[in-house]
Amino acid sequence: MKIKHSIVIGALTIILFSSCNKTNKKGLTNAPVWAELVESKTVLIKPEGWDDEYWNSVNKNVDREKIFKTIVEAVLSGKQKAYNIITDQVLTVEQVQELLNNIQLNNMGEMTSQKITPDDLSTIRMREKWTFDENAFKMHKEVTRIDLLLKKMDQTGGHIGDKALFYVNLKE
Repeated sequence: MKIKHSIVIGALTIILFSSCNKTNKKGLTNAPVWAELVESKTVLIKPEGWDDEYWNSVNKNVDREKIFKTIVEAVLSGKQKAYNIITDQVLTVEQVQELLNNIQLNNMGEMTSQKITPDDLSTIRMREKWTFDENAFKMHKEVTRIDLLLKKMDQTGGHIGDKALFYVNLKE
């Protein structure tokens, strides 16, 4: 009877420990997934009607230049692949350079060029996976993709929205 009792207690102990959240190599628990894929946006241009104090309270020290240069340099060096946001096709380094030089045909069929700079960056769009550890009451967001969006301007120079530059996939 004692052997059966010990076996049952041992089996229950194993089941109890195996059902507990485990810690992975990053020190994060294997928490339940809240969202397999969520898209979030960080607007880098202060919306009309927002006062400076509020804008600065929700966008502290966002370094648009560092974000832009880090991603662009990684793509141009071949360390990271860039993708077309519409077709999901891999872009060559040459294609990215053309995008960054903003080579277009004007109304008269002539090629024009206006180099894209960090100041042209209007929005960072990210795709994320969300998990939540109820025991520690902590949320973990894993960014899987970063899209760079540029200011879309009207003929008078007014900002009317965003246009896609390219995206990088962080899960490669």
